[in-house]
Amino acid sequence: MGKLSSILKLRPYIKKHRLIFVAGIIGMLLGSIVSTPVPYIIGIIMDKVLIAKKGYNLLYMYASVIAILYILRYVISIASNYMFVKINNLVVNDLRCSVMDKVMELPMNYLANTEKGYVQSRIGECSSVGSIFSPTYIGIILSLTDAVLALVTMFAINYKLSIVVLILTPLFFFATKMSMGNFMKNTKEMLENNATLNGECFEIINGIEDIKILNGKQSHLKKFNKKLSKLVKSSLKQSKSTIMFMGNITVINNFGTLLVLLVAGILILKGQFTVGLYTSFSLYIAKVFSSVQGIGTLGTMIKPVCLSIERLYELLDMDDENTGKNQFLNDKINNIKLENVVFKYKNNTKNVLNNINFEINQGEKVIIKGENGSGKSTIIKLLLGLYKPDEGKILCNNIDISVINNKSLRERIGIVSQSIFLFRGTVLDNILYGQNEKKLEDVETLIKKLGLVEYINRLPKGLDTEITQNTSGVSGGQAQVIAFIRVILSNKDVIILDEPISNVDALTRDLILGILRDEDFEGTLIVVSHVVEGMDFINRVIEIK
Repeated sequence: MGKLSSILKLRPYIKKHRLIFVAGIIGMLLGSIVSTPVPYIIGIIMDKVLIAKKGYNLLYMYASVIAILYILRYVISIASNYMFVKINNLVVNDLRCSVMDKVMELPMNYLANTEKGYVQSRIGECSSVGSIFSPTYIGIILSLTDAVLALVTMFAINYKLSIVVLILTPLFFFATKMSMGNFMKNTKEMLENNATLNGECFEIINGIEDIKILNGKQSHLKKFNKKLSKLVKSSLKQSKSTIMFMGNITVINNFGTLLVLLVAGILILKGQFTVGLYTSFSLYIAKVFSSVQGIGTLGTMIKPVCLSIERLYELLDMDDENTGKNQFLNDKINNIKLENVVFKYKNNTKNVLNNINFEINQGEKVIIKGENGSGKSTIIKLLLGLYKPDEGKILCNNIDISVINNKSLRERIGIVSQSIFLFRGTVLDNILYGQNEKKLEDVETLIKKLGLVEYINRLPKGLDTEITQNTSGVSGGQAQVIAFIRVILSNKDVIILDEPISNVDALTRDLILGILRDEDFEGTLIVVSHVVEGMDFINRVIEIK
């Protein structure tokens, strides 16, 4: 885990913005070239101006040259850093969209058995991936240019001292790499513990109402603290690795600098070197050692990012719910058939459905009846392709839905589920959700046709009533009616109503039953309910036991 080759997976995202990326790299290279002469000029100032006491004019001239180079480097640096900040944001946003797109395509079998907070944490790791394009990381890579230019200049100044630096450089590099220790292992552990803790946070926030009602605070706090302790422990281990690394690097750097000072001192005493050249040499050594240290630690510094890339690609590379489903429904659904269907949810030992057989033809109004827990709602999930039967077949127009593209299937099947979920926005937004070709006029015409004008007008702002979170802003019965209007507007081949009257008030129940009784639906109507009272419009009952 955390292989550097993982960065190559970002090529499609970088390629999309390659001009910005190349401009940033060119800028940093130019910055390195511009700053290379500065230490040498400082050495000249020491020897030929200060020690030789040549006067102020020469000092001002050399200082002006350095100032110009610094300003030029500053301008180039600002421009190139902006390029990398820009590409950071662009790539992260593109990656975040890709991951979110993939999550919405993942099989329900995975999503239903994975904590939502855990998935959310994975999506959040897109931000950490962007750090790969930070000026700091790119600067470390391009500091090789600084190091090479510095070494060339050092050999021009004094080859003997340069050889000493060359001998020290690989020792400094390997000592840097070895000093990182278990940093990567601890980082991986910390990321996993953080994702698990986020999952627990999400569950607490999501279920806060039930936690209050059931006095479950202590139970959840215990679980939260247990997971928090694991995160703190792994964070401390990672911090310890970082502290040891920084301490080791400081010691190695100090002794390397001391060795160069001793050799340079001997050469100065012999008259083979000058103080000014040593000053220049020291500044170039700092560039070389800094570059070597950066390259030595870069792999380990980037590995957490590589680990995040791999974790994201675990999602991106997963088979989505349409993998292998290459057939499309081009004709109206005229027949649905279940043949010996057996199903159980993952991690359950008991089957929810056992050898279910029935057939529904176009135009029928059918009720699927059964006690709570008999698997009625599960049948609907199977019909919509959310899950696959463990045994048996489900056929639409004599085609096994295991090969039918889910989008194609759901374009022809509409549902009002037992638990209505409404999205942030207005009532109108929720009615039109997923129906881009429909407009306000279509909604108003349908409401009038169904006799729901007065009902909708009772909402605080009618169709413009805001829904802030799930069904917040409307009652449960009103949410049911909104979802009911949405499914009728969609004009699907098959309309499924899952427990449409079991959890609503008397007014909403009578309203829905009246519409179902009086309206003529061209397609097939499937009602899932354990209550049949008032459903005299049904022409067939399928009982699930």
